[in-house]
Amino acid sequence: MAREIELKVPLSEEQFDKIQRILSKQENLSSFKFHSLEHIIKCDEYFSRYHTHEERIANKELRVIRIRTEKLVEQCEDNKEKAYFCIKRKTIENGVEFNSEKETFVDDAEVLRAFFEAAGFIKWFEKKKDALGVICSLDGSDFEAHLEIEKVNGLPYAEIEYTKDDLSADEVRSCLEKILLTLGIDPKKRDSRSWAEILGR
Repeated sequence: MAREIELKVPLSEEQFDKIQRILSKQENLSSFKFHSLEHIIKCDEYFSRYHTHEERIANKELRVIRIRTEKLVEQCEDNKEKAYFCIKRKTIENGVEFNSEKETFVDDAEVLRAFFEAAGFIKWFEKKKDALGVICSLDGSDFEAHLEIEKVNGLPYAEIEYTKDDLSADEVRSCLEKILLTLGIDPKKRDSRSWAEILGR
């Protein structure tokens, strides 16, 4: 079960456009290093036995029960959609998400959807994400994180995460915040709500 430390911060359209220009190399930010640029379309379907967030918490249901389908936006005809099944336990400490996650590739997502229906689960909500993702670091640092700027159901956000266990949580948080600050993003504006809460579910 992997540890995942994540920050997500809402962006203005101006901030989103500026970072998009940096990632597309139309604008230079010398201290910010990145590689492995990907444009990804993701659709997350969240399932539950309950109809409200309060019911889920009261009954100690896993925080995330999800089918994710994703596709890289590339100029190739054989670029196929992939699907994954994921469960997560999530805690929030000082506005920073700590996730314990298990995920596995799914050959046919329809089989899982049919299982959920037969087992009495409902599709609680759906999240659609159009994201530019990179592996990034700051000049002179060995610390690398995964950054995405994204439109989530139309809302502009930045998400940055670190999944290794080699540093303390405080060190990871400090490094993530430095990267955000370099991009002109105030980490104090981070959003510690779940996507269900953000999207009004």
